[in-house]
Amino acid sequence: MVNGLIDWRFPTTPQSSLLNRTIHYVRGRCLGGSSARNYMVYNRGVYPYYRKSPHYTPANTHLRATNTSVGTVNESPSFARSGGPLQVSYPNFAQPWASFYPSAFEEIGIPSLSQGVNAGVLDGYASITLTQDPIDKFRSSSDASFLQKALASTDLVVYTHTMSKRILFDANKTAIGVSVEVNGVQFQINATREVILSAGAFLSPQMLMASGVGQREILDHHNIPVVADRPGVGQNMWVALAYESNVETPSVLQNDPTRISQENEEFLTHKSGLLTSNGGSDIVGFLKLSNQSVTNLSSETVNDFQANFPQDWPEIQVLSYAIGPNDGINQYAGSAIGLLATFSRGNVTINSADMSDAPIINPAYLTDKRDQELGVAAFRFARRLAATESLQRAIIGDEVVPGPGVATDAEILRSLQQSITPFYHASCTCKMGKRNDSMAVVDSEARAIGVSGLRVVDVSAFALLPPGQPQATVYMLAEKIADMILGHA
Repeated sequence: MVNGLIDWRFPTTPQSSLLNRTIHYVRGRCLGGSSARNYMVYNRGVYPYYRKSPHYTPANTHLRATNTSVGTVNESPSFARSGGPLQVSYPNFAQPWASFYPSAFEEIGIPSLSQGVNAGVLDGYASITLTQDPIDKFRSSSDASFLQKALASTDLVVYTHTMSKRILFDANKTAIGVSVEVNGVQFQINATREVILSAGAFLSPQMLMASGVGQREILDHHNIPVVADRPGVGQNMWVALAYESNVETPSVLQNDPTRISQENEEFLTHKSGLLTSNGGSDIVGFLKLSNQSVTNLSSETVNDFQANFPQDWPEIQVLSYAIGPNDGINQYAGSAIGLLATFSRGNVTINSADMSDAPIINPAYLTDKRDQELGVAAFRFARRLAATESLQRAIIGDEVVPGPGVATDAEILRSLQQSITPFYHASCTCKMGKRNDSMAVVDSEARAIGVSGLRVVDVSAFALLPPGQPQATVYMLAEKIADMILGHA
């Protein structure tokens, strides 16, 4: 059971391409949002991703430092600026399973990323970086970093346990405040300049629709007065998908209750040991399968990847994953495979005009046949990786999940449909675009189109989902829009 005090407990609609499975979509219900609950993995996207965005201009690195990254010997100083509140570092504990991955990647021709995963190139393997304080080893969420700094240095006031109900507009369609509710009591918070909406890929479009900004037919159906007819609100949902291939390994490290108890004490006392990592992944590899000759991808799908994504945009990522199924006896590990260049597009809409009612979330997983092909090809790549001499040194017997009996493309696809999960990177549901684009929700300065005095600044405002983990790009967007608001852009 997921703790409803820290998670929104959002279910998806039954997914037809996942055998009608309903997925629990984890979303942080706490200060820091999902940055307080995610896997902490941090990487910047590839340069072509940012250049593919509307009105691309470089981030204002001369004005502010985003984080206090721990650099590598070969890392360019321009990608490792210090002085910001967000802490980014390498895992403090080296997972034994991950140590076999660099040589395994090399065996099948995947090169090392000499400047790591934060230099704008994702075509190879490297150690992951985490949003983790390298000194105290605790998570560096947006709350622990940016919010706490703002609370200490400004007059910012935070209303916790407070539900925003709707954005208030005057007769000129200018946002003038927000109606909120605490313990059943509603009151109004007034805005002197602007309202900034930052509720994520599901709640931001829900808030817009509950406030009268969205597709007219949906608003009329729920008796919501139309402030701006914007059919793109809640549409264009991009998602990344994940699944595992598991094998048995000699270690029983993470299935040993006594050892885990000792590791808890080690972390609390000395800030060292197993719990100073994210628990499973140390190494990540990015690659473009459409460039590989040993895949099942059809020529039509390869052409579509090449036409729709830049040449160095990775289509999959493979993470070393030290946590497999737990039977209480053996230790299982494997690869966590992510699909990063997908064509399926989902949507989010509303159940009612009340923000207390969960939105209707339809990610449309694997509805596009090209995504199904990519999933099968990525799975076959993971098996090829597991068959390398490097990984075979750490593997006992045959594959455990899904097992060697799953062999044909159809069998692999069905296994994916039974087990695939989101990476929890839903985005683009209030997409950025030109004002003459009827499906755009915000412009290049994150200003809501069709109204005044309102911006949407979160992952929903992305026009495209960056490859890998999006949180670095979320922080970049927030800082860039903050500079625009302050007149520094």
